[in-house]
Amino acid sequence: MESDTDTAAPHDAFPQGAVLPFYLTGEEAGATAPLVRGRLARLFAPCQSILMRHDYPDSVAELCAEAMALAACLSTTLKFDGVFTMQAKGDGAVKTLFADVTSKGHLRSYAAFDAEAVVRHDIGQPSVVPRLMGGGYMAFTVDQNPALGDKGHRYQGIVELEGMYLGDCAIAWFRNSEQLAAQTITAAVKTNQGWQAAALFVQQIAGEGGALAGLSADSLAAHWHTVMVMMGSVTRDELLAPGLSSAQLLYRLFHAHGLHLQPARPVRDKCRCSDQKVEQMLASLSPEQLSELCDDDGRLSVDCEFCKASRFYHLDDVISTAG
Repeated sequence: MESDTDTAAPHDAFPQGAVLPFYLTGEEAGATAPLVRGRLARLFAPCQSILMRHDYPDSVAELCAEAMALAACLSTTLKFDGVFTMQAKGDGAVKTLFADVTSKGHLRSYAAFDAEAVVRHDIGQPSVVPRLMGGGYMAFTVDQNPALGDKGHRYQGIVELEGMYLGDCAIAWFRNSEQLAAQTITAAVKTNQGWQAAALFVQQIAGEGGALAGLSADSLAAHWHTVMVMMGSVTRDELLAPGLSSAQLLYRLFHAHGLHLQPARPVRDKCRCSDQKVEQMLASLSPEQLSELCDDDGRLSVDCEFCKASRFYHLDDVISTAG
């Protein structure tokens, strides 16, 4: 189901970071029933600012950039009010890869890795999942806003790390959860301005759209095959070209297949950490636990893994506030 949001805007209103939803109605003139739905996420400014703070090795940064684009892309295929999280755990050089995005388009990401192992993998080798992460799993989680009451809930799907790219895991998730054909392409590159990434996703909606369009199973299969061919023709340079708008790229690929663009959804680099959340966390710890976090002078610092903000406290002040 598509996401409802009050942040939607004209399709090229956010060239530095946005997801552009679209659907295809096929080659028949006047057709209105969607046969395929899609998303094109392109993240320029968000990737640049987030990865600049982390200063990861290039292979890790490339995985993170692709994860951010993929998370932003997939989040808009779901109807939720809260947070969509994509997290991969592996037994290779990269241990954790994390990206989450809120229903308002606020994006975060980080990675945990073995620095020495990453250096050994960073010499002229492609940043593919099996080489950097080894075996493991990827979890897709939707945390609904608790303020929704009975409507608030958590949904999680888990798949094994399979395939060469993060998008392969996403396709496995859709295949397991919705039993519908889907495909995705991700790309990331480091430029003079920093990292940028893109993700293109399409999914067949034959059950509803095909019935409304009155098409046979063979016709639907032929249409899906054509969409796959056109999608496969997109180049890495096209996906990541700032001078080529998302709308222009989609028209280049799918103009002959009943392309309909929907309002764009902005994606921004925005962390959700706050003084209040950190102080609530500290207040939940015992004096003994707090003492273990302090230096010899009773000072402690709390660093946000996402935005790298540091907050400083003194043990006496924390204990007196909690009391």
